[in-house]
Amino acid sequence: MIRTVLSLKATPERVEDVVEFFSLHDILAFSLEHSEALASELSVRTDGSGEIMVTELWPSTEAYQGWIDNPWRDQSNEKLNKILDGVEVGEGKTFEIRQSVSS
Repeated sequence: MIRTVLSLKATPERVEDVVEFFSLHDILAFSLEHSEALASELSVRTDGSGEIMVTELWPSTEAYQGWIDNPWRDQSNEKLNKILDGVEVGEGKTFEIRQSVSS
């Protein structure tokens, strides 16, 4: 199982624009419905710095690659880039989950 992490660095004034974009375009739910993603989250740093983190849980790297190859992503990324003008997009990272505990 893997977890992907994408970090976005917005100005504090732009954070809600980014969150609203994800909500309006139902990006997290769309990724779950049109890929093999198991879970998807958008988190905002609590210190007001403007950092936003998008994480998803995948059964495999192949499942994640299927989402990367989905043509819908190009369309949504184009719209997101307009919203993100002035927002720093970090490199997406992939982590292999080696241990996990849940309640």
